[in-house]
Amino acid sequence: MVTKNPFSDKDRPGLPDKGPGDKEFIIQIDRTRYEWSYEKISGIELRTLPSPPIPPNRDLFQVVPGHPDLKINDDDTVQVHDGLRFFTAPGTINPGACREEHVTT
Repeated sequence: MVTKNPFSDKDRPGLPDKGPGDKEFIIQIDRTRYEWSYEKISGIELRTLPSPPIPPNRDLFQVVPGHPDLKINDDDTVQVHDGLRFFTAPGTINPGACREEHVTT
């Protein structure tokens, strides 16, 4: 299943590029496919494609094959192409956090 692009040109001030109908790109966020009809997409637009949107306590990363994944901030702009993939992860991971130990004698 592919989710359609919910944005129009008037929703995208400052990002003038091709609009709906020119080309439909298929991108993935957390293994869900989305149609996008612009050559660029901002971090905040990526976060609002899923329903519900990606919450602020999760980080968004672009998969870059053969290289480290790239963290995408809300104000970043990404050049779109077919097959572009993103994933989310918890914004804070605290492995080995100290726990209060209960010792009985």
